[in-house]
Amino acid sequence: MSFGISNIASITSLSGMVNVSDDMVQDWVAALKDGDAKAFDHLFGHYSKRLYYFALGYLKSKADAEEIVQDVFYKIWELRKTLKPELSFKAYIFKIAYHRINELFLKVTQEQLYRHEIVATSLDFDNNLEERIDYHSLLELVDKIVNALPPRQKEIFIKRKKEDIPIKEIAALLEITPKTVENHLTEALKTIKNALLKENVAGLLFFSLFVKN
Repeated sequence: MSFGISNIASITSLSGMVNVSDDMVQDWVAALKDGDAKAFDHLFGHYSKRLYYFALGYLKSKADAEEIVQDVFYKIWELRKTLKPELSFKAYIFKIAYHRINELFLKVTQEQLYRHEIVATSLDFDNNLEERIDYHSLLELVDKIVNALPPRQKEIFIKRKKEDIPIKEIAALLEITPKTVENHLTEALKTIKNALLKENVAGLLFFSLFVKN
């Protein structure tokens, strides 16, 4: 099943009806449970705009809000055979959306934390440096450097620093020793430091991202 959300903020109900009763929604859900794609279109048209603004209120990002709507209705289609028409479809989809929003918050927070950790432990932020450094650009630079790491270093660095996976678990996942994981992390940190130096990042006095046990 595919559906587009090119401009979800302007979507009108595909049902073509201004007033949609609970009984109509229940009938659509029952039909969707049997695989009726048109019923899916009716439900999408009726609820997608409300879901979009619900997600936008939390995320403050149109792209992320659209992603939430797509994720919710993709899940609805995938789980259509388990739907229960007698229950509130609206409550069900908003519950899915809320959980997905929380997951997205956690993902973004973790990604931001690992970049901030690199910057905070790499630079001595005095007043002069703050005047000369665009912090947002610095975070983007960190991403660029990490993405340019050798594949194995990048994989291990991201698993440890971005995904917060313990060294022993990384070793088990990759079928290597914990010591090898630590060696890759050490080399990755050296590479990042050297790359920052080459970029002439002002105030780079030390690099002390310690490998956590």
